[in-house]
Amino acid sequence: MVDPNIVETYTVGKEGFIVALCEALGVPALIDQSLTSPTGRPPEIPYGVLAMMMMVNMCDDHRPVYKLQEYYEYTDIEGLFHCPISLEQINDDRFGGFLDLFHEAGCRKIFSQIAAKAITLYGIQIKNINFDTTSKVMWGDYETPEGTLGVIKIDFGHSKDKRSDKKQIKYGIGCANGLVVDAIVLSGNKDDKTYNLDTLKRLDDTLTNLDVNKEDFYYIADSALFTGDNLTAAFEKHIKLITRMPDNVVEAKEAMKEAVDRLTELKVATIQNVKGETLTYKLLERTCKYQGHPLQLVVCYSELLKATKEKTIAKAVDKESEGIVKVAKTFSKREFACEEDARREIDKIKLKDLKKVTYHDITFEVKSQERRRCGRPSKDAKGDIQGYRYYLEIQSKPNVHRIRRAVEESCCFVLCSNDLTLSSESILREYKTQDSVEKKFQQLKSPQFVNAIYLESPERIEAFSYLMLICMLMLSVAEYVVRRGLTQDNDQIIGPGKIKMKRPTQRAIYDIFYSVRIRVICHPDKPWERSFANPLKDSIKKVLKYLQIPENTFIRGSS
Repeated sequence: MVDPNIVETYTVGKEGFIVALCEALGVPALIDQSLTSPTGRPPEIPYGVLAMMMMVNMCDDHRPVYKLQEYYEYTDIEGLFHCPISLEQINDDRFGGFLDLFHEAGCRKIFSQIAAKAITLYGIQIKNINFDTTSKVMWGDYETPEGTLGVIKIDFGHSKDKRSDKKQIKYGIGCANGLVVDAIVLSGNKDDKTYNLDTLKRLDDTLTNLDVNKEDFYYIADSALFTGDNLTAAFEKHIKLITRMPDNVVEAKEAMKEAVDRLTELKVATIQNVKGETLTYKLLERTCKYQGHPLQLVVCYSELLKATKEKTIAKAVDKESEGIVKVAKTFSKREFACEEDARREIDKIKLKDLKKVTYHDITFEVKSQERRRCGRPSKDAKGDIQGYRYYLEIQSKPNVHRIRRAVEESCCFVLCSNDLTLSSESILREYKTQDSVEKKFQQLKSPQFVNAIYLESPERIEAFSYLMLICMLMLSVAEYVVRRGLTQDNDQIIGPGKIKMKRPTQRAIYDIFYSVRIRVICHPDKPWERSFANPLKDSIKKVLKYLQIPENTFIRGSS
C-alpha cells in the first residue's frame, strides 16, 4: 500500500515536449560539449540542462531569469529534465553565468549545428531560403564598451515596430519550407541592405552546413536585396536571386507603365497561398539590365489589391488637395508690384511649393486691383487711380484619368531574378513564399513567446536571443515533420476543443500536450517512481512517432 502523502500529480506535457524536442535534436549534448571545460570542475547543473530550463520557460509562461525558481517551484524538476536538480540550485547568477559562457562559445555556431542536425535527422530537403529581418524594442539603457568585437550594439535604428524613440536589436532569419534554418542576431542600427550583403558573403558556409545543392538553390528576399553591390556579390559567388525591384527604380517604373498600357494582353497566372486560397495575377515578362547585370523581370498585376489601393490613393489625393489649398491661401494675400513679378512667382511655385503635385491640374491666374488715392472720390474717377496691385489666384481640379492610372500602377509590383531561364510564374510562385518569414517574426514578437528581455548586458541579450531562435527552429521543425507525416498517412490529429487538424500549426501541436499528467511517488529513501496518471491520447502518440520521440520521455526521470 502506497502512502498517499508521498504521491504527487503534475501536468508537464508542454514542458516535457520542449525538453523531448531538445534531446531529439541533441541540443543539451551539443551545448555541454561546447561550454564544458575538459580540465575544469564539472558544473552542478549541466549547461545543456540550464539551456533547456530557459527554453521551456520561454515557450510556456515567460518570466524573467530571476523568477525561474518561482516558475519551477511546483514542478517535478528531476523528472522533467532527466537530471537531479534541487530548487535551491536555481538562481539568476547561475543562468547569467551560463549566458556569458554560451556567448563566448559562439551562439550562432551552435545554432547552425542544431539546424544541420534537424535537417539530417528528419531527412528534410532544402531548395530555397527566404531571408528577412525584424527589430525588437529594448526598454533599458545599454552600453557596449568601445572597441569590443563580436558583441551586438543595442542602438537606435530603423524600427519596424514604429518605435524610433527606443533602442533595439535586430534579427535576421532564413526560412526554408517554413523552417527556421538560418538566423543571426544583429545590432539595432544594422540596415537590411548590408545584412543581405553579409549573408551573401557567408552563404557558401550556410549551404554547406545544411547540405544544400548550390546549383538548384535560390536566395529569396524583399526589395532590400536589390542593390548593385548585392547583385555583384551574387554574380561573383554564382548565387541565383529572386527579389522585388523597388517601385522607384527607373526600370520598374517603365515596366509598370507598360503593363498598365497592355493590361488586356497580359497572361494570367494562378497560385495558391499558404491558406489554400487561389490568387490570380496578370504577368508581363521582359528582360532588362541594372548596373550591368542582366535580369529577368516580371510585372505582377493583382486585381485584389484594387480596393485597398483606391483608398490609399484617395487619401493621397485629399492630402495633396489640402496642400494646394494652403499654398493658394498664402499667395492670395501676397501683393505684387507688377504683373511680371507675379508671373515670375508662378514659375517659383511650380518648381518648389507645387513641384510634387501628381493628382491635380493646377491653373494660375494673375488678378489686378486698382490702387486709388485717399480721400473723397473726384469727379474724374480715372484721376483717382494711382496704380494697380497684383495677386495670384491658384485653383486645382482632380485629374480623374491620372488618379485612375495611379491606382492601376499601384496594383502592380515588379519581381526580378538574375536567372534568365526562370519563367515569370516560377519567379512569382517562389517569391510568394516570403510570407513564411513574416509568420516567424509574428511568433518572435508574440507576448505568448517572449514579451520582454530582462538582462543587463548586450552579451547576455545576444545569447538569450539565440536560445529564442533555437526554440523557433525546434517548433518549426516539429510543425513541418508532423504535417509531412499526416499528409503521407492521410491522417489528422485532434487538438484542444476537439478540433480536427490535418495541417496543425506549431502552436496547436504544442498545445495538445496540455493533457499529459504524470503521477510521482516521492519515496524518501529510494528513487522516485513515475507513471502516467492518464493514458496518452492518440494525437500525442502520433506527434511523438513522427518526431521519433519515445513515449516514456515524460516518466523516465533521471535514470
